[in-house]
Amino acid sequence: SALSRAAMPYSPDLVWGCVRKTSCFLRKGTRPTASFTTEPGNVSGVNSYKFSGLANKKTIDLRLDGDAVALSIKVKDQDAVAHKPAKMTRTVKLTKPSRTLAKTIKRVTTDSFYRPDLKQAALAKAGLLKAAQARKGITKKPKQKRGAK
Repeated sequence: SALSRAAMPYSPDLVWGCVRKTSCFLRKGTRPTASFTTEPGNVSGVNSYKFSGLANKKTIDLRLDGDAVALSIKVKDQDAVAHKPAKMTRTVKLTKPSRTLAKTIKRVTTDSFYRPDLKQAALAKAGLLKAAQARKGITKKPKQKRGAK
């Protein structure tokens, strides 16, 4: 029936085959072997099937959102929101210190069996985002001209 075909999701392998080399999110590196991506849901930024936010059903994404780190995951029951892409992700703003942020990421990835293979990449990105937040608050003093007192 037409209804069952419309609700049937696409194969992740098929989606990866389509977006692997022709995604608008691709950013080519200086080396011919390095290719990166800015797609939502890709926690590491590397263009590979493992980290792809478009091809995988379960993704984790970390981004800066003001003074907080925003943790986004895809909803497990995608059939309920198949035609509403904006409702496919759940986003939580995390304003806690780095240690509590790491515990939250471990709980979401490993303890709940969501995507335990992405734990290390998510922790690394969270550390980078926290460091970027700390650097954002630092302001440099203006340089004085030589001889001026």
